[in-house]
Amino acid sequence: MEQTIDNSVFVVSTCDSTHNGWVHHWENFPYNKEWLYHNEEGKGKGFVYTEKEMCDNLSFTGGVSKRHYWNSFGNRNIVWFYAHFRMLNYFIKNPTKDWYWFFDDDVTCDDWEGFINSFNNVDTDFISWLVFSKEDYNNGIPDIDKDTTSEHMWFERFPGDGDILPKGINQWYGSFFPAVRYSNSSMNTLLKQFKDGLWGYSEGFVPTILNKHNHSLGSIFNKDGTSDYYDVNKIILKHKHQDIGWNWI
Repeated sequence: MEQTIDNSVFVVSTCDSTHNGWVHHWENFPYNKEWLYHNEEGKGKGFVYTEKEMCDNLSFTGGVSKRHYWNSFGNRNIVWFYAHFRMLNYFIKNPTKDWYWFFDDDVTCDDWEGFINSFNNVDTDFISWLVFSKEDYNNGIPDIDKDTTSEHMWFERFPGDGDILPKGINQWYGSFFPAVRYSNSSMNTLLKQFKDGLWGYSEGFVPTILNKHNHSLGSIFNKDGTSDYYDVNKIILKHKHQDIGWNWI
């Protein structure tokens, strides 16, 4: 299914603590976008939600383990830790598009039109800023190596305490989430996991589960900082005003 403006939606995740600092960077976004606004009083603009509303909509009654590495200080809430929950919460109310883009509000780009259109003929189900694997599975996804910050430790931390995944997984994936695109079918697959009582830290859970269900995976950036989708010298995508690449993982 070709990506077009009409069959796609562009959603920017934000909250009170970050919105004012980044909102002006989105004034040059060329297409209709919707704010995905987390506010515990139900105040904000766009698609506003509370953590409880999100969990109720997804029938999620769990929490975030303080024994999980990415919550080692015990201060991560459900919205942060399970980032795909907010995306699925939006999808439940807006289920008809073919393609779903989600951006953190601190992502910037000097040519949004060029960036988005670079994916028009790409039918990959899940594309993220970075996608990597525990081992080389010969599918084009790079395996984590000594050139990353975490090296082998990433997959010693995921799955972690409180992550519930199905038995029989033999391929493990990780990702970096500030910019992601899902196909409609991949969103439906993730939504169905709640019925089986399955969830986990999003940046590992999402690509691992989608691969298990035969959805295709793609990484915006390669290990060397190039992209298979566009010329990184002509389109500059940044997170928190930084070039985030392979060594950052």
